[in-house]
Amino acid sequence: MDIFSRIFVFGGAIIGAIVLIVALMVLSNAEDGLLTVEGLQHMEAPLTSFYEFFRWFVYPWMGVAIFIFIRFLFRLFGRG
Repeated sequence: MDIFSRIFVFGGAIIGAIVLIVALMVLSNAEDGLLTVEGLQHMEAPLTSFYEFFRWFVYPWMGVAIFIFIRFLFRLFGRG
């Protein structure tokens, strides 16, 4: 496994774990089993801040995924 594949796999695992933690934090604010916009109003600023910070890690990860896919296509359809 080369460095790009490792970055993609382990980066995806870390991103998935972080998203799962955020989802659990949001779901812990459910009132009477219902998750409403009004119930999450107090989390708007932290979630917006988290998104602004987190996207700088997700976009390069997606770039690595596109690079790996293009490399795969070149190897598949390229030199026999």
